[in-house]
Amino acid sequence: MAEAGNNPERANRILDAAARLIVHYGFDKTTVGEIAAEAGISKGAIYLHWPSKDELFAALLLREMQDFSREWIERVMADPDGGKLGVMFLHSLDVLARRPLLRALVSSDRRVLGDFLQRYDPSMFARRMTLNQDFIRLLQAAGAVRADVDPQTIGYILACLRYGYLLLPDLAPPEHTPPVEAIIQALADFLERALAPAGGGDSEAGKQVIRQLMAGVMQQWEQGKLA
Repeated sequence: MAEAGNNPERANRILDAAARLIVHYGFDKTTVGEIAAEAGISKGAIYLHWPSKDELFAALLLREMQDFSREWIERVMADPDGGKLGVMFLHSLDVLARRPLLRALVSSDRRVLGDFLQRYDPSMFARRMTLNQDFIRLLQAAGAVRADVDPQTIGYILACLRYGYLLLPDLAPPEHTPPVEAIIQALADFLERALAPAGGGDSEAGKQVIRQLMAGVMQQWEQGKLA
């Protein structure tokens, strides 16, 4: 990934403009010229930061993931029960609900991502699933999640719940769709009842696992890696 140049304020203005246009029109229908116009700069200025639209979009997705992770960690750490699996999941869905571009990435939304999906490394999904399993193993070892359920099974269940949450609103009639807050809370309660150890999970131990794991992930992202 290319460097964002030596003007971070302008780079962020470009990324903000790209996010607005791509969420509305989709990646394929959004041109570099339109992004430049939306950002109030010349087209050439964009190429000072990124040599192509693909590089720009990759930088935008990376920023989305970083911002999501920072907000999620802040919310988890501020919540007394934040280290419990159900509450972690609640906060992740709540943050995700307010980030349409990241929701499109997680659900592989072709309307938004367009041809970029064909160049998006599919092994990234597998690595995210592996990370989930490693994360769950650490939570189990810390006493925050039941140890008698296979981590791969738990990771798969979490993925099913996440994708169902993202995709069902497009399939179900609005009158049959509960409020987002009610859905998220019910999912969190379900996970806590199903996967918490006897006596409840250890929230502080769960938070420590998050600190350890996310420190490594954020370090990768600071080096400009998407996964």
